[in-house]
Amino acid sequence: MTTEKQIRKWENIKCPVHRKLSSNAENYLYAMHLLNEKKEKITASSILEYIKVLPSTENLGTSLPTVTGMLKRMVRDHLIIKNKNNEVFLTEYGEISAKEQTKRFRLASKFVHEILKIDLKNVFQEAHLLEHAISQDVENAIEKLLNYPDKDPFGQDIPGSKKTEKINIIPLSKTTKNKSYTISKIPPENPEFVDFLHTNKILPGSIITIHEVSDTRGIINIKINNNSVDLALNVAKTIWVK
Repeated sequence: MTTEKQIRKWENIKCPVHRKLSSNAENYLYAMHLLNEKKEKITASSILEYIKVLPSTENLGTSLPTVTGMLKRMVRDHLIIKNKNNEVFLTEYGEISAKEQTKRFRLASKFVHEILKIDLKNVFQEAHLLEHAISQDVENAIEKLLNYPDKDPFGQDIPGSKKTEKINIIPLSKTTKNKSYTISKIPPENPEFVDFLHTNKILPGSIITIHEVSDTRGIINIKINNNSVDLALNVAKTIWVK
């Protein structure tokens, strides 16, 4: 179904795709899109884990009852449905809205880093401050200014890009000793960890070689630019390579 038909469909129930959503709803939609990208179940608990890492300036409640209440409103607004096990699924309208929000946030991330020259460690917070104020016209202008990018600064796909290619990626924690890989994407949420990755040049496009993978020690050792870097396996699983 085309976006135009989808808009008409939801206008019939007074819930058009282009209606301005609350900033809270936008944050929840982005969280759900992120969970879908990771192929993880969407539940109140999994959403809460993501909400907890958002900047405090978002003024989101971080308790399970708060999340449950927000999900009830999103059901009312036809953004999601829930099954008998309380798993959450985006409706067609919700999925379109989630992709739109994800695109807006990742374009904002690209803009503040490449145009405004904000340090990578601060991009996640600054983009969250900016994203909710971006109109469709401003979004279009940013996208054109950035030459219609397909990735944000962290290597995450920007929905709707015609440049995006399907590639096989795996977590760094699942790599094989003595093989070389290219960093595909890194997690943006933790500024200290992003700063660590930036300092050690572990960034999208960087080529690394796996020197050691130790389940007993719980670490992976990689070589990059003649430097040796140890990462905990539970951290390495958040970095994706190809």
